[in-house]
Amino acid sequence: MAPRNRSKANESLAAYPGLYRNAHDVYFVVHPLTRKRGSLETKDRVIAIQRWSALQRLWQAEISDSKTDSLAKKLSDLATPRHNDGEAITLSHYLKKWRVDVLGHCVVGTKVKWSTCQVLSLRGPNKGRPIALPTRIDYANDAKQLEEQESADFLLTDPDILRRIRQLLSPWMQKPTHYNGLRNTLNRVFLHAVQEGLIDRNPMVDIRKATESKREVLIPDDAYKEITAALCIHKINKQTRDGTWRAKICDLMYMLSQQPIDIFDLKQNQAEIFMEPVERDGYSVYGLVRFERHKTRVGIELEMNKELAELWQWFIEFKRSQNITSEYLLVYPMYFDVRSRAQKVQHRTIQAAWRKACKETGYGDQYQLRDLRKKGLTEEYLEQGENDKGGHETEAMRKHYRLIKPPKRARTTIRFTRD
Repeated sequence: MAPRNRSKANESLAAYPGLYRNAHDVYFVVHPLTRKRGSLETKDRVIAIQRWSALQRLWQAEISDSKTDSLAKKLSDLATPRHNDGEAITLSHYLKKWRVDVLGHCVVGTKVKWSTCQVLSLRGPNKGRPIALPTRIDYANDAKQLEEQESADFLLTDPDILRRIRQLLSPWMQKPTHYNGLRNTLNRVFLHAVQEGLIDRNPMVDIRKATESKREVLIPDDAYKEITAALCIHKINKQTRDGTWRAKICDLMYMLSQQPIDIFDLKQNQAEIFMEPVERDGYSVYGLVRFERHKTRVGIELEMNKELAELWQWFIEFKRSQNITSEYLLVYPMYFDVRSRAQKVQHRTIQAAWRKACKETGYGDQYQLRDLRKKGLTEEYLEQGENDKGGHETEAMRKHYRLIKPPKRARTTIRFTRD
């Protein structure tokens, strides 16, 4: 650093950088880096120079150590591979990069093209494998929605990143389900940024989930009959088909009262139908259903009443009439297209059909498919036992199948098992 021009009073001290004398003839020094002043508390020139010399030796040692530490840090950084500098990339830009390069979602014109997905499942039976397509679609929609927000235009290394993220998510605070979905997507994005070395820590661990109020909806029997009656009429490809199988799936969901993913994964050989009912704890058992819950991986055994056993047999007969040999209990009939026929029924298919039937019968969004599980687990059901809930026999079905009694609420006993 070039020495400052000396005043006339300090020209004689030009050979001693940083040493000065004030208007009261008291000597003082100026630190070479901080430029802070400090009095030497003396008017004697010889003593002032001696004290200045001692301070110079201390300061030079400090400056040398500081430069050494700085150089060591720079050399250490050279040994660490860096894909990009987190100090120069915005969240908006990184969201798009993650969506396209990592998730494999690319929009070309009006069409979506998928490439290899590098986002892996973190838990469950598919842990370590690429996430399922429905989850990829959800992540892609969330990422695209977030990257288009003006509030996403901040650096990954922004010191106020928590405040920035909360501001980004704030428009959806009143929609906790969607808010939590966006939060989950951001969590996966920041996890990847940590793996790439762009940031040292995932900030989403400090962003709490929104509290989702529990849905307290019980579908009345009359409403259930109307909605499932509408499901029996399946309009597809400009033709009207017998959709009784769709209503029967709803009956199965109601009777088993399990998570939808557990219902649609059921295989035909997971049930044992008894030739004659067995008396247990004062009521008749007509069969057993054994499966493993997807979420907890805990095996359970359900004791079937007569209605549930007959419903299970109905699906077996349905498959036989369609010449379908799939191992799954719930399959699409042969009037579907080549890609779908005889394949396992997907939850989203029945969910969309239920939503449409609700609107056709005037219930709008009042009832959801997930409410069937709540209906099957109510105290009302436990107290009333087996009550009629409506049948789904159409004229077309009567030509092929033996008439069965209207489905009733199935009383089941759960027996937990572990491998």
